[in-house]
Amino acid sequence: MQILVTPDEIRNLESTWIKSHDSNLSLVLMDRAGSALANVAKDFSDPYLILCGKGNNAGDGMVAARLLHEEGKKVILLLTSNDTVLSSDTKINYDLIKDKVSIIRIQTGQEKDFLSTLNNSNTIIDCLLGTGSVKKLSPLYEEIINRVNSVNKSTIACDVPTGVNSANGSVETVAFKANITVTFGYAKIGLVVYPAKKYVGKIKTIDIGLPEAETNHFLLDDSFLKSNFPKRNIDANKGNFGRTLLVCGSAKYPGAALLASKAAASIGSGITSLSSPKEAFDQITSDIPEITHVEFNVSRILEESLKSSALVIGPGLTNEEHIKYMVELLITKSNIPIILDADGINVLSGNKEILAKAKNEVIITPHPKELARLLDIRVEEVLKDTIELVTSIAKELKVIVVLKGPATLTASPDGKLFVSPFANSALAKGGTGDVLAGFIGGLVAQGLQPHLAACTGVYIHGKSAECVTKDKTVFSLLPQDLITYLPQAIKSFGL
Repeated sequence: MQILVTPDEIRNLESTWIKSHDSNLSLVLMDRAGSALANVAKDFSDPYLILCGKGNNAGDGMVAARLLHEEGKKVILLLTSNDTVLSSDTKINYDLIKDKVSIIRIQTGQEKDFLSTLNNSNTIIDCLLGTGSVKKLSPLYEEIINRVNSVNKSTIACDVPTGVNSANGSVETVAFKANITVTFGYAKIGLVVYPAKKYVGKIKTIDIGLPEAETNHFLLDDSFLKSNFPKRNIDANKGNFGRTLLVCGSAKYPGAALLASKAAASIGSGITSLSSPKEAFDQITSDIPEITHVEFNVSRILEESLKSSALVIGPGLTNEEHIKYMVELLITKSNIPIILDADGINVLSGNKEILAKAKNEVIITPHPKELARLLDIRVEEVLKDTIELVTSIAKELKVIVVLKGPATLTASPDGKLFVSPFANSALAKGGTGDVLAGFIGGLVAQGLQPHLAACTGVYIHGKSAECVTKDKTVFSLLPQDLITYLPQAIKSFGL
């Protein structure tokens, strides 16, 4: 997995490391960052217009300007402030370049020399704020960014695109839209979540010699999947791969139960059992004869749970009063890991505290609207800072939270947060979440620790969607395709 850091973590890391060395180390780091920025910029054509604020992000840009100039490239610096207010390291690098390249200063973003230079440049490099983008931008910066975003130029962001909050990925008003973001030391967590991800382009993380960072934030990748996907010995039998018990479906939504059950069986669950109203089960048994039926009442479900390894509750249940009663009893009485999805979450609206009474680990898999309903808040509040929200809710309720969506977030009660790299509009279709719940349940049944099963399920779900859309487009994916293409996804990892 790739380490992700917050702006505070990277600033503290740099500050502590610099203090433990000689005072020139900060200049050395700036030189390394600027050199890396220049190397990336060489893949783009000049003239380069480098947008500079007054902090160290501007200093990186000035180092890059000097190195590009020395290679014979045409460079123009744009300054948004007087050079007397530049940070000390930035001022040193400004003095090294100020007599060698063209410099324009602006106060409104509408000056003719700026507009002319912008139109005549081929590559725009953003060195305005970096990790300093945490509040609403000034009118000047908004004007600059709007002007740059309106022209068809190659764009590079230095560390963080201006306007992107690198702590949580939020964008207050506007943000610099980069083709590539060159970030230093470690990728910032805000760069890999939405809406920021729409602005960062390709992320290139450059090692500038910083010591190892301590963090609880990680980006899932192929190596994680290969390390954690269940292994199967050649002499194994069905008893080695656990039992998944699902409480899903209704006369109105039998398909949800089918999708979740088939997903659990397809990902490797040794035995898959479904407790569903008989009228629902009768509709799906011809499609998936591999599953066994469990009578749809609490006592029978609890009895079956005693020999099961994972319990999936929710897809297609509806939110009727007797369902609420059933879900609450199953949460408090069963003694195996529980995966709550869809109506398994919806019926707990206003009663989230029941989750703390579970006897084993609980995974909840809401989309933003379901999480808002559970917490009795507005969807806008969920989306305002998803990183902080899911982390705090996981700790407060002592559950694993999988917030579904582009760049799905998985938070565990110990404070760890895992970000999925997948974002696929094909998954914006009813039923895809039922498949995910089944995947996670089947993985838990096979012995994965619940937080690892959640992350593994999210990752293989995203990979399956990627495989589907290569053949069928983002419009045509059906949730059942995620199961059909699961073998292709698994094989793509060499498993």
